[in-house]
Amino acid sequence: MQKRLLYIVSFVLISAYTYAHTDLSPELTHFVALHGDAGYSTLLHSIKGQPPATGLDANIGIDYRLQYNNFLFSVGAEGMYELNANLIGQLTETIPMLDTEGEQFDMQVQVDKSRDLTHMANVNIPILFGGEWKRFYFMVGPKVSLNLYGATSSTAQVTTYGVYDRYYDDFYNMENHQFVSGQQMSSATLPVKWNLNVMAHLEIGGRIGHMFRHKQFRLNPDKVRMYLAGYADFGLLNLLNHKNGNPLFTYKETDEGVKFFIQPLFTSDLANGVTLRNLNVGIKFTVAFEMPKHGKSYIYDYNRVKSDFLKRGGNQGIKQ
Repeated sequence: MQKRLLYIVSFVLISAYTYAHTDLSPELTHFVALHGDAGYSTLLHSIKGQPPATGLDANIGIDYRLQYNNFLFSVGAEGMYELNANLIGQLTETIPMLDTEGEQFDMQVQVDKSRDLTHMANVNIPILFGGEWKRFYFMVGPKVSLNLYGATSSTAQVTTYGVYDRYYDDFYNMENHQFVSGQQMSSATLPVKWNLNVMAHLEIGGRIGHMFRHKQFRLNPDKVRMYLAGYADFGLLNLLNHKNGNPLFTYKETDEGVKFFIQPLFTSDLANGVTLRNLNVGIKFTVAFEMPKHGKSYIYDYNRVKSDFLKRGGNQGIKQ
């Protein structure tokens, strides 16, 4: 499947490049472009029994863009921020206990509404190729992604109750016996080091500058170009290299009773040795400013004309 996709992308790029060189009047234009995009993000992983993490992705960047007839090339830098949430199903635990009178019982523990947040701040280097025909354009290529910051934290609610063999009913809501309902607990904010990533990028859209009535756009429609597109980024490399994680949920007996601890999914033992990739889709807005073109100079120089200088673009001078 990946080889087939590579063949298709290569064919499209070669076709666009070939078409760009067949134009009878080739045009080369340079741009400085600003772009911003936002959309849906998901972290695809191989942890059994756990759904993918979902969230938001946002990017803002600056690019150099070259257009040769219909062929496009772009390279730049952008800041990326990604926020994802893992929603974890109910966890249960049975702890054998002794009460204050030495009676044996089982403490049943239920962990509900467990959710952890992961943060990712990267610098991306997109290197893109594509084509533009009238108001339609597309661009594809790799994005090299370098991690600057990563963190994760987890929250949950815990409910405990006591089960005795000699009593018919279970014991609830007795805080002096550590039987509580919906008690909030959370982890500390833990660092996450995301690996170097390479994302395959695709964007397809069109120019929208004609929709605006500003004088600059009406007088110079090609000097400032605006584009709106849909985009997709898919990570090709494993983002996480994790091992020796702690259990997702654990407990410890202290002088104040039993203490409960929740662990973020991607720092827990469930994430040991897993494969993790990101997939982002959304909307991208770009404003491209045409750079000055270096053309012929026709500035009149009286001193040079006086010495029988033949002006560029003409074939005669004034006879003195």
